[in-house]
Amino acid sequence: MKSILFPRVIALVSLVVVLTIASGGQAMACAACYGDTSGSKMGVAATWGIVAMTILMFIMLGAVAGFGYYLAYRAKHPLPDYEELLSHDEADPHPGTSL
Repeated sequence: MKSILFPRVIALVSLVVVLTIASGGQAMACAACYGDTSGSKMGVAATWGIVAMTILMFIMLGAVAGFGYYLAYRAKHPLPDYEELLSHDEADPHPGTSL
């Protein structure tokens, strides 16, 4: 596997070097990367983009944590066996209780 991966890495590094040399000048970056504090539209838009991406990141991390909590809860509180569920009488959904 090492012999297959090594030429690909060399090709990728070579491509990055060629593209960097071919750009010929400064790399373009957004206003937030250059520290724009003048309040231009591009700077404000970049700031809101960063805020939106941060909010989305926390929502996704919360979803992963919630799924982990659900799995831990299900591990502690398993569902009854299938045979036990079949043995219950459908006419009386809560045996032993009077409604």
